[in-house]
Amino acid sequence: MASVRNRKAFTLIELLVVIAIIAILVGLLLPAVQKVREAAARMQSMNNLKQICLAIQNYHDTMGHFPQAWVDWDSDWNPQYYNNCGSTHYYILPYIEQSPLAAIADWQGNYYFWNVYHDPAYGVKTYVNPSDATCPSSGVYTDNTPDPWNPPSIYGDYGVTGYVANFQSLGHFFNDGTGTGVVDFKTMRIADITDGLSNTILMTEKVTVCSNPNYTDPNSGNYFNGNVVDTVYYPIWAYGRTPWPEWNPVFAYMVTGPASKFQVNPITSGPNATCDPRFASSPRPAGILVGNGDGSVHLLSASIDPNTWWALCTPNQGEVIDGSAL
Repeated sequence: MASVRNRKAFTLIELLVVIAIIAILVGLLLPAVQKVREAAARMQSMNNLKQICLAIQNYHDTMGHFPQAWVDWDSDWNPQYYNNCGSTHYYILPYIEQSPLAAIADWQGNYYFWNVYHDPAYGVKTYVNPSDATCPSSGVYTDNTPDPWNPPSIYGDYGVTGYVANFQSLGHFFNDGTGTGVVDFKTMRIADITDGLSNTILMTEKVTVCSNPNYTDPNSGNYFNGNVVDTVYYPIWAYGRTPWPEWNPVFAYMVTGPASKFQVNPITSGPNATCDPRFASSPRPAGILVGNGDGSVHLLSASIDPNTWWALCTPNQGEVIDGSAL
């Protein structure tokens, strides 16, 4: 008679032990995977900043000066500037392989950011910060706030960016708005960066969407008939207007000096939001990525001295930068 072998099944305890071991292994693996993803996103963000800074250099080589950080549409109808209003991001489109988008902006030989920033809005991959959870991967953000100027519509879609230009180092143009023709105007060239290209920031990170009900500023563009109508702020990559300062993709403008030091890992929404649209800001606690005039990209530590930060923002104030700060 043939013998019958009994198969021994897993006991409940053995099964639970296996499950516990798997859970421990997964728990150990997930942080490692997350770190790899964060490192990859940071490398991509550094590459984006490098491409932008190299495009700024190429623009300079072609035009003889840097693209200005901000040229105001409300410029008293000065044809030279009104007909070419916009931002650094807008001007360097041909230098980041976005000539077709630049051509859309060209209307009868004049370049208006209006043609590309909204209705329709265009996202630009190089302007998307993959480290920033608030930055739409498409580069287009939909603001569902009701538009008080055009009820019952909403604000709608805008092309946004997770990188902003240094107002201090790249120059600007806007009038005083009184019709007198008095202008605030600065064009910057390499020769004007006397502190050294490697010691001067051109571009840095900024949290893309800041929804902060605690932020109130009488100079904000979010006022309508004296009332706050929106508490969501986002840098529009092509934008150039003085009445809506928080939407221009710049930093070191509304707040200057050491007090302008960047935020790190701010809370970007909810009742405890801490993000401030006037500041450069980083989506990580360790520090902020910056692109310098020589095309180099660095991570500035969150603990950097505010005076050193401002010295890196100014192009020609004669400050001596300790190399260990970079």
